[in-house]
Amino acid sequence: MHNRILIALIVEIFVVNVLGCGPDPNSGSIVVAAGSFLSEIGGTNWDPNELKGQLTFNSATCFYEKQVTLPPNKVFEWKVAFNGKWGGDKGCNNGANCHFNSGATGGILMIYNPYNSQLSTNVAVILTDCGNNVCGAGETCSNCAQDCGLCRCSNPFASRTVRASGDWQIGLGSTSNWLATEQHSLMNADPHDCMYSVIIVGLKPNTEYQWKVTIDNAWNENYGCGRDNCKFQSSSTGSVKLVFNPQTKQLSTEFITATCGNSACEAGETCFSCRDDCGECPPSVCGDKKCDWDETCATCESDCGVCPFCGDGKCEANENHQSCPQDCPNELPGCKIFSEDYCQSANQFDANPNAAEKRWQTPKPESCNYQSSFQDYHSLVGYADIMYTSTDRTSADVCIEARHRLESVTLTYHFDGIAQTIKCKRFSSDYKKILSVVVTGSDGTALELPEVDLLWNAKPVASRPGDYRNGQKGGVAEMFGWPLDDIRQECEFLGKAGYLGVKLFPVHEHLMSTQPFENALNPWYQPVSYKLEGRGGTREQLRDLIQTCRGFGVRVYIDAVLNHFTGAGNDMNNHRNPTNGGTECVTWGNKTSSAIPERQSFFSTHAYTYQYNANTGKAPSQEFPGAALGPEDFHCDRPLNSWADLPILNNGWLVGLTDLDTSRETVRERQAAYLVDMLSLGASGFRIDAAKHIATKDMSAIFKKVQAKMGGQLPDDFFVWLEVLTGGEIEYLWMQPSWYGTVLESQLLQDLGSQSEVNKIKVGIWDGLYPDEVGNNPKTPPVRVVIQNDDHDQQNPGSSSRDMGSMGCVLVKNCGVNEHRNFEIKLFSNPYSVQNNADDWPIRFILSSYYHTEGHMGIPDGKSNCKLCTTSCDTCRESISFKPAYVANACAYEGNGYTRTHRDIPVINAMRGWMGLPPITGSDLGIGHCV
Repeated sequence: MHNRILIALIVEIFVVNVLGCGPDPNSGSIVVAAGSFLSEIGGTNWDPNELKGQLTFNSATCFYEKQVTLPPNKVFEWKVAFNGKWGGDKGCNNGANCHFNSGATGGILMIYNPYNSQLSTNVAVILTDCGNNVCGAGETCSNCAQDCGLCRCSNPFASRTVRASGDWQIGLGSTSNWLATEQHSLMNADPHDCMYSVIIVGLKPNTEYQWKVTIDNAWNENYGCGRDNCKFQSSSTGSVKLVFNPQTKQLSTEFITATCGNSACEAGETCFSCRDDCGECPPSVCGDKKCDWDETCATCESDCGVCPFCGDGKCEANENHQSCPQDCPNELPGCKIFSEDYCQSANQFDANPNAAEKRWQTPKPESCNYQSSFQDYHSLVGYADIMYTSTDRTSADVCIEARHRLESVTLTYHFDGIAQTIKCKRFSSDYKKILSVVVTGSDGTALELPEVDLLWNAKPVASRPGDYRNGQKGGVAEMFGWPLDDIRQECEFLGKAGYLGVKLFPVHEHLMSTQPFENALNPWYQPVSYKLEGRGGTREQLRDLIQTCRGFGVRVYIDAVLNHFTGAGNDMNNHRNPTNGGTECVTWGNKTSSAIPERQSFFSTHAYTYQYNANTGKAPSQEFPGAALGPEDFHCDRPLNSWADLPILNNGWLVGLTDLDTSRETVRERQAAYLVDMLSLGASGFRIDAAKHIATKDMSAIFKKVQAKMGGQLPDDFFVWLEVLTGGEIEYLWMQPSWYGTVLESQLLQDLGSQSEVNKIKVGIWDGLYPDEVGNNPKTPPVRVVIQNDDHDQQNPGSSSRDMGSMGCVLVKNCGVNEHRNFEIKLFSNPYSVQNNADDWPIRFILSSYYHTEGHMGIPDGKSNCKLCTTSCDTCRESISFKPAYVANACAYEGNGYTRTHRDIPVINAMRGWMGLPPITGSDLGIGHCV
């Protein structure tokens, strides 16, 4: 006899599960399609307990499905109910009944998506030929094994031992629950579909239990519902079939259908659940060394063993520090610290294989360490990615690159409050607002991202006379330690003086502390996210600065850090370190960030930690959810202890700073999006910190992505300069083939496509070439080299990494005003080894910093003040007095507060002469009183 089989013709369903289903939110539940159609298939309409409407989980599509044959061309209604009850049922349009038409054939596939709770139906084709011994069109081994034969399956666990372990085991005679070695919990694989299963009988009827799958008699490898235990409810007979899919690693359950009273003791029946069929249970005897069906550890300890309990000194498999701190310590003993993230071999640089398992470390809302600015970083991270559609940049696609801890969660993207399921939205130059973006998950998680600015809304750079060459020539003032608002006010002066632009120091969110850093040179080069929330000010203040400066014709350049994030041990974890041969243990607490409290990000590193993370149960690792970067995005921890070994130079952890793996596409994409975000605000270029520690192929690849995101061409006035400090590795950096000379230029030409684009990627600052040793880099054309006298790094006591000899000096390190002024004048009028002063080294920098007159190197912005201290204040060093950076009539070289070198009239006029501009007086600039 031929069977009538329904086949749903929906191609898209069968491509959903290429990577496997996520954890089933309804695992262990009875999912029933209840509605007005049930009477047509022999059931009771709208009965939530009607098994004729039971949906089954299809691991190929990741949906619950039910195929039915109904009278054709008839409208029916339905909903989905769970476990025989209407509470929590799913429908359409805020819980209303769903409607469908049975169509011309009456064949319908009913579908419930457990990940977003959506119901749908599709027309199904009725196969009438199944059973004719011919595998015809539309028939497969899946839908008609009679004709096509059984499907072959692949079992990745074929050589492994698979067991079901759970909280029912003591009740069935085991010595303990959650045993990974329980004899009667062994699961066997079906030879046809490879599905593992075991039938459990003797459970308490209609009772909820929990379980997981263990591999090879141990808990080292186990599977559940996500990281949690799976739940199931036993049937009225006290039985259940537990199922494990070895392909998707999904757990599911099936009820055992047995009829009590038919005189047959069937699978799923016991003497306890059906005395009529299976007979009387033998009386249990406490003390016979057998844990019988009605005995437990509570009623018969001698047979069933001592019941595990919190406080028995043994950390059971179902206990952890969060559920039983008495038995399960949350930290390593003594003064030990974790060392899992160090490189495991001499040739390893990638993160260790299990790194990704340590992700999602951010405290959850119910945690004592949670703060509202962490949002739902424990499960959801993301960033906005701007991609301009053409070189005129009058339209752009804004895409929200978001990632959820659970693949099963469906994300919704909100652009200015308008929700859509597609992650990208196109905007044109008609859009004049600042874009707000939010991501929400179907599990209730939400993430509000920083505002999105679009380049066409930036104020045009005002035109000024002078040889600026569309932003490719000029003097740039570096404002070290200046708050953003002060720089904004200074831009009118900079524009009148004739400067091409102003350079800001890092504006990203970076390391800070509840005990202020007096020596603030280092922390702002330790990013904790790519949010534009630095010590100098907020994103709003940065936007205002850029708009103001562009209005005065002054371009803005920003210091960007791509090589690394914060230093190991500088994070939000607790730390300790054994000293004096392990006889003492030094401890320190967490740091915080430069962002205002309502925008601060969580951040973590692995170093000097000793407490397991509350979310993962694992040792801490590198994670910066504010930048959407996780443990797998960083190199394994290896000291950068060789400056003549290129792999270590590029991949080692520079002075303990967590080193980003810039060879990863995800990292390159994230960094390019970070740079494009600042360009979209109106920035004109960047200094790339620690550039020589990034492989040239990675650096070139990042700027290729920036070029693509900017519409296929870098802006005409754009340039970057790479910090390349030469030392013992000089033969690699500059000699043939010069790593940051010919090698980089060749890679840039290949990636960017033209020499004019390559010329926008310059080498400079700490390159050791100016003012001393100019001849060490003969292969880099002068148009791609920037020069300056002193820079901010040289202000550090003992800094000798850039030796200028008698050819330059550092103002704040025993350098007289006249001597320093003359070096700055020479920088513009007649620099060392210049061949063509009008064209060589077209970008030249002048440092405007602050004096170290109080015995410390803290910035006088008011934030290096012990009065702000909240922890360990007895060790806070002397505060730095507040002094304003912007003073309308301030002079250069005043000897106290800020140096304001850029305000010196002789230096300004040297720069103006180089730019083809006439001399200017102090009175013209409002500082006629300055000598």
